[in-house]
Amino acid sequence: MYIAKDKEINLLFAESEKMYRRLVESIRNGIYMADANDTLFFVNQSLVELLGYIHRDELLGRSIAKDLHRRPEERDELLREMQKTGFVCNYPVEMVRKDGTFVILSTTSNFIRNEQGKVIGVEGVVHDITEQKQLETRLQSEKLKLEEILSFDERVSSIRNLDRLVDFIVDKATTILEAEKCSLMLFDEASNELCIKGAKGLSEEVITGTRVKLGDPIAGLVAKEGGEILVKNIEYDQRFERKSRPSYRSRSFMSASIKLNDRLIGVVNIADKHSTAEKQFSEVDLKVLCAIVRQAAVAIENAKLYRELEYLSVTDPLTNLWNYRCFVTSVDDEIQRFKRFSNGFSLLMVDVDNFKEYNDTLGHLEGDVFLKDLGKLFTSHLRVIDKVCRYGGDEFVILLPGTDLDQARVAGEKLRESVENYPFKQKMTVSIGVSEFKKPLSRFELLMRVDRALYQAKRGGRNRVDIYSLNL
Repeated sequence: MYIAKDKEINLLFAESEKMYRRLVESIRNGIYMADANDTLFFVNQSLVELLGYIHRDELLGRSIAKDLHRRPEERDELLREMQKTGFVCNYPVEMVRKDGTFVILSTTSNFIRNEQGKVIGVEGVVHDITEQKQLETRLQSEKLKLEEILSFDERVSSIRNLDRLVDFIVDKATTILEAEKCSLMLFDEASNELCIKGAKGLSEEVITGTRVKLGDPIAGLVAKEGGEILVKNIEYDQRFERKSRPSYRSRSFMSASIKLNDRLIGVVNIADKHSTAEKQFSEVDLKVLCAIVRQAAVAIENAKLYRELEYLSVTDPLTNLWNYRCFVTSVDDEIQRFKRFSNGFSLLMVDVDNFKEYNDTLGHLEGDVFLKDLGKLFTSHLRVIDKVCRYGGDEFVILLPGTDLDQARVAGEKLRESVENYPFKQKMTVSIGVSEFKKPLSRFELLMRVDRALYQAKRGGRNRVDIYSLNL
């Protein structure tokens, strides 16, 4: 009876083992066992297939840390966690598949112990969470993009300087859309062309040499039609011609027009997504670009208006020269620069000789034309860094940075001769006073000196240049 019963138990155990193996092999999760050296001695078929193998013999005898983990130190981290409580639950790890690709697995593992409680191995169950992690990554990325867009909206509206604004838009668009290249082109109504105002990832040759007519691919086409476009692969898109720009090499491309109240402002171009293997932008990316462009349109228009107002505040409306306000600011800046670097400068004060007679003879309208032409004449004979300002009426002051007294006198003589020889409607001349700033003076003292020099020139017979001296 006992023997019979013992046989039944043995048979039951044998059948149970078969059932256990069938169960282990039937579940979709991967199961593994490893010895104390972390070498695999059992894997189920699900794990074999999960890692891209065909036969379990391809895995048995291999080191988990060295052969399967993407980062071997990750296995050490897992084992240290297990030592704290004896197990880990839903611990994420990156494993290498047979073809070299990576899969993210969640593992629940514990130590295998003998009857004495000594650790003799590790066993665990794993399942694939790659798609879940990719989804989490995408959601996190989208969350960050949304936060960046909200932050962009707040920042972009506070920037008044057009150059800084363009650089900010380009930088943020590149970051948010994870792009390698970006350009912002503004529309020039005079030439009917788009010109690059700011860019990232493009050569200086491309930036300075690119001018796109409305209707030309692709930016010109987008600008003309007033919409946006997504090109998955430029190589197969007939609208994109690269032959004339060999240095501009891109694959995926997006372009969106900047418009406000149906008026074209410019275009933003984005090229080459660097965060994906395909380096292709998606429809979602295009929507994000459109959101950026909508916010940028208002900001650019406000910056343009601000620039115009700023320009008008420092410009003489008749001659388009700098006005007295700008002159005062510029002189004060030069005085401060002198205090820091000892860089001297000079002033010219110019007065038109017998201007009242010109007005009385030809009329005030012709007098205005004369003053405009005179301003252009002065500017054409001076350096870019020199500032010609209308001081008031028929008087002008000219700031000459880094210019000593002798150099300023020579410049004054050139201006005087140019006026004397210019074919105005009647012969005209100017008197010029010259003063140098080479030691600490107030703006008032400097102006008093150059004014005295001008008075001396007028008193000396007009049509001459006099320099300030202590004897005046």
